[in-house]
Amino acid sequence: MKPIVVVLMIVVGLVASLTVAAPDAGAKVRGSYNFYSHSSHNSFSSARSHVEGYQGYLSETHGVAVPAHSATTATVPAASVSFARPSAPVAVSSKPVVVDHEADIAAHGAVDAEVAREASDAIGDDIERIQRHVKRMLQHAEELGDKEAQSILALIEKNLGVARRGHADLHEHHAEETISPQTAMTLAQKVNDALRAAHADHDKLMKRLHEAEEPAGK
Repeated sequence: MKPIVVVLMIVVGLVASLTVAAPDAGAKVRGSYNFYSHSSHNSFSSARSHVEGYQGYLSETHGVAVPAHSATTATVPAASVSFARPSAPVAVSSKPVVVDHEADIAAHGAVDAEVAREASDAIGDDIERIQRHVKRMLQHAEELGDKEAQSILALIEKNLGVARRGHADLHEHHAEETISPQTAMTLAQKVNDALRAAHADHDKLMKRLHEAEEPAGK
């Protein structure tokens, strides 16, 4: 076979291959959508790991019990903890939890400021990254006209707002001269509950995206 014929056959084969593999008009949007969904999923796992790692530290080092998860929704009030000195601890349903910092620190010791701020920074970075990626996902869902995804993403954004406000309270407490382990634990749990709720909705969306990508009849 002559060399020129071989070359022509190779060129024709490459052109045919490129033609078959050419993406459709919506591939760019779907690709970005999937990229940000996987990235935000990883960031959710990282954020919750950082929160729970910090809670584990507070429990092991200061003997403060890790609270049970509560059902967190977008309607959770922004301020679930208030600070008072030196009043006695009060816990009343439908009212904010009041923590006596001085009594708590006397009983459990003050939290190491460096550990607290490292944890707070890591959690804050994760939440910021999740918000950025979820925002991009919402933009792509709007471009694709995916109303169900938009609805789920709206819920995720609302619970992220709760997590962000909880983290702001935690960060503010960490900036104080002495850090109460009970207050830090309570605020961290607020963040964890909100992230947990948002993460659950995100998992539902990820499952839906995966099912939509599977070939029919599989």
